Amino acid sequence: MHISKTVTLSLVGAASTNIATAFAPCLSNTHTIRTSSPLKGYLDDLTSDLTGEDSNPIPDEESREFNKMDKSLIQNSGPGTFEDFVDFDEFDGGDGQMGVAGDGQKGLEKIGGGAALFNSKSMSAKNAWGTSSGYADQLRESDPEIDTARAQQLENWANQQEVRAKNQGLKEMADNFDAAQPSEEENWRQLAKFGVERNEEFDMDAEFGPVTAGADIEGVIELKSAVTKVATHDLYLKNPYMGFADFRAAFTSDTPMDWYVEPNEGSLMQKDDTHFTIKFKPQGPGLIEGYLVIETEDFKKTWKVMGST
Repeated sequence: MHISKTVTLSLVGAASTNIATAFAPCLSNTHTIRTSSPLKGYLDDLTSDLTGEDSNPIPDEESREFNKMDKSLIQNSGPGTFEDFVDFDEFDGGDGQMGVAGDGQKGLEKIGGGAALFNSKSMSAKNAWGTSSGYADQLRESDPEIDTARAQQLENWANQQEVRAKNQGLKEMADNFDAAQPSEEENWRQLAKFGVERNEEFDMDAEFGPVTAGADIEGVIELKSAVTKVATHDLYLKNPYMGFADFRAAFTSDTPMDWYVEPNEGSLMQKDDTHFTIKFKPQGPGLIEGYLVIETEDFKKTWKVMGST
């Protein structure tokens, strides 16, 4: 079957016409009314515009559901009618980098285009707070010769100092609150010290005298450690009598300084154990011996300590 060249061209032309018609918007005869608004500068007073009467006092008419086009009016994946279309000249992109509506700038803001136009002085002369505190107006009234940009700079600086003072006050208030409130760790440490701290304040050396080993040895504590390394031993002790008893934990005078004990004073409880930590840190090789004495007004307990490297 052969198709003539004339028939082929007719089919191609018809197809092209149908494609163009498919993507053409369906325009109505409604005439679009274009409105314009006066341009506002950075130093203009916008109070009347911001606090003026709303042109559309019905909030529901500005919602997305109210302005959503009915599906029956959509043609060729686009609007089939422009009956409710409203056009205005204030939209400048809406991506947050086009300035403000009404400034006449529809392109991206050109930062650094010129030193004279975008230097720090001209940028700080703008109202950086959105609303005016009236300080710049007061400066212009008191000194008619003052430059408008300079007055706005002074107002911006005053606003910055006010915000800084407010933030500083809030910071000091938060710091004072944190300092007055004890942390959970501090509470835990205070509870852990309960029963270990002394009940009475007196000179234990004067009360108990020099540290001497008792006649009975409770046991032998043997530790082994490398030179200048620390080895530890845990010892638990209760008060064998009723109530609390202040104690002194110390080594005899002939015991080398390689031995330590913590705590070295406090209060023993009858029901709960008091935890003692004995540490051995040899400063040289060899066998290092001595005696640990824990005593109260009612009893004295002695342990022989032996350390080696």
